[in-house]
Order: sequence, then C-alpha cells, then structure tokens
Amino acid sequence: MKKFSLVLLFSGFLFGENFIQIRKEITNSLKYKMQEKKIKIFEEKLKSIKAKNYGSLNLEYNAVHLFKQPVMKMNSIEPVAVNPSTNTLIYKEIHTELPMADKNHFTGVLKYSYPLFTGFAITNMIEKSKLEVIKEKINLENVKRVLTLNAAKLYSNIYALKAKINALEKAKEALLSAKEKAESFYKEGLLNKSSVDEIDAKYYEIVALIQEIEAQKNSLLNLLSYLINKKISKIDGIKVEKYNLPPKFENRPDVKAIKETLKIKDKDIELAKSKYYPQIGLEVGIKREADNVVLTDNDYQNIDKSYVALGIKYNLFDGGVKKATLEMAKLAKTTQIIYYNDYLNQIKTEYQNDLNTLKALFMRLKAAKEEIKARESYYEYIRAKFDEGLADSTDLNDAIAKLAEARAKKEAIKAQIFFLNVKLKLNGGYDE
Repeated sequence: MKKFSLVLLFSGFLFGENFIQIRKEITNSLKYKMQEKKIKIFEEKLKSIKAKNYGSLNLEYNAVHLFKQPVMKMNSIEPVAVNPSTNTLIYKEIHTELPMADKNHFTGVLKYSYPLFTGFAITNMIEKSKLEVIKEKINLENVKRVLTLNAAKLYSNIYALKAKINALEKAKEALLSAKEKAESFYKEGLLNKSSVDEIDAKYYEIVALIQEIEAQKNSLLNLLSYLINKKISKIDGIKVEKYNLPPKFENRPDVKAIKETLKIKDKDIELAKSKYYPQIGLEVGIKREADNVVLTDNDYQNIDKSYVALGIKYNLFDGGVKKATLEMAKLAKTTQIIYYNDYLNQIKTEYQNDLNTLKALFMRLKAAKEEIKARESYYEYIRAKFDEGLADSTDLNDAIAKLAEARAKKEAIKAQIFFLNVKLKLNGGYDE
C-alpha cells in the first residue's frame, strides 16, 4: 500500500493537475466562498422578516423624578361679609392646590404588539425574501460556472504554452545536433564560420524564447492558483473530442437567476399594492404606574393600567406616492422581461458563434496535422542535404523553426478545442 501511495504521489508531481481535479477544486475559490456567505446573509434576512409574523413582545420600565410635586390648582369664591350699606354679600377668591402625584414616578409595562392586517405586505415580504435566497443559491451555481470557464481558459492557455515549449525544446535539440555537425564541417574546412555562427545564434534565440514562454506559463499558473485558492505548479494534458450535445439554455444558472428576479419583481408589485390597504394592529399591555421602584404603591391613582388596544391606519391622500410606487414596480418588471429576452438572444448568439468556431477548429486541426507531416518531411530532407554539404545553415534553421511552429500550432488548436468544448457544455446548460 505504501508503494502504491508513493507511485501516486510521484505521478502527481510528474504529470501535474488535470482539469477534472481542478474543477473539483473550484469550490475552494475565495470568490465561491464569498457567495456562500452571501447566501447566509439572505437566509438571516429571511428569518428576520418571518419574525414579523409573530408580533413583538417588549418590556419597558421608566423612572421619573420631578423637581416639583404635581398639583391641581382650584379657584373658588366664598362670602366673607355683608356690605351694610347695600345689604349685599362680599366675596373673596380662594386659591387652593391639591397634590396629584408624588415627585417620584415609576412605570412598567409588558406589551405585545401584533399586526392583524398589513395589506398582505408581510406575506409578500417573506415570499420575496425566500425568492432572494433561491436566487443567491442559483448565483452560487453561476459563480461556479464562471470560475470553471476562467479556469478552463487558463488551463488551455497554459497547455498551449507548455506545448510550445516542448516544440521549441525539440527544435533546440535539432539545432544542437546541427551545431555539432556544422562545427565538425568547419574544422574540416567544409563550412565557413558564418554558417556555424548563424546556427549558434538561432540556438540561443530559441533558448531565450523558451525562457520567455516559461515565464508566461508560470504567470498563468499563478493566476490559476489564485483562482482556485490552491498552488498549481504544473498541469496535465487535455482531451479533444467533438461536441454534439443539444443546448438547454433554461438550465443555465444565470438564466435561472434572471427568472427568479422576475418573480421578485412580482412581489415588489404586490408590496406596492399593499399600500392601498388599511393597516390594522393589535396591542395588549400589562401596565403599572406607582410611586415606588417595585410598582406596589400609588397614593394618588390606580396602579394597574393594563389595556387592550386596536389601531387602524389608512392613508387618505399622499400626493400620488402610492400610484407612482406601483407604476415603478410594474415598469421594473417590464424592463426585466425585456432584459431576459435580450439576454437569451445574446447567449444563443454567443453559443452558435462558439459552435461555428469549434467546427472550423477541427478543420484547422486536420490541416495542422498535415502541415506537421510536410514540415517533418522537409526538415528531414534539408537536414540530409546539410549533412552532405548541399544545404546552408539558413535553410536548416528555417526548416527547424517552421517545424517547431507547426507542432506548437497543432497543440494550440487542440487547446482552443478543449476550451470551447468546456465553454459550450457550460453555456449549453450542462454542469459537467
């Protein structure tokens, strides 16, 4: 078992990550994880809106200290004497003050409030929030789709650069062999120094080009590592196959998300309509008012002031706010419908263009394979002539370079076919 594990480990270092493994790592992306957290936010929002359906229970306690004792002022008149000359009563105005409460006043109330009728606003808010949660979950699927597309693009570009390096490595070996042959010809006086230098220069040009492309490949590997939040140092090969699946655009997560948005717009319309209904609320309170902290003593009025209240609120005039809000909601839905249809047309056009490109690439791949055969044949011919001293170094350099170019071109086309296969599958509504 240990031996088998070591073989697997070694093969992993040797061949690198294949695209199937990278696809599995997509969910490790920080962008994917951010969207997961966003779903949690909307789920918590749904809980908070659902809570409105259960009413609200609040405990309130107030302590007030007055600087002056509350009193009730009373004015009255009383007869105090008789006027002897007129034989009439003489009155005097009497001012009296009666204490109405203590300077310290304490109030405690436990009240429960419940919205009996809100014009179906709470129901529609809950339904809207549920749809938002569904939409964010669909958006998570779409984040995965987009990340997979980006990973496939990077993977195919890395593969093309890797293939170009391999082609240049073969060209470097061919030039090294030609260089050794040219130097031996030069020593024998069969070739001039400039021809040896020309091969030498071409050799170092290819060495520099390999290093440049290696740097580009490493940059793309770093981008791929960043994308999936995991270090990728090398990749494996690609699979080239013909694509023949029928598109199912309605299965695409981005299309599903737009359809959920349409449902959300319907709820916005219903919420706007709820403003036309009266708002009815119920409140029940257990209330005590007293002169002491523990609410057990009141020398001036009854302690228990518990109550049941029913409130109705109805807007008679708002200057047209309700009507404007409803019209905005309706227009928003109409706009979303237009966007949905336009988006469908856009993705169908892109899909068809990619399909046409894929068909053309298979023709180019066939042509590239034939070109390689021709370039290999020509290279063998020129090399044989060079070995016999019948061809110069310029012709040999050109034959080697064109063969390397043809080999790299074929693999680059394969990389494009690979990417378009992944893209068409994902954009055609298939997850795998």
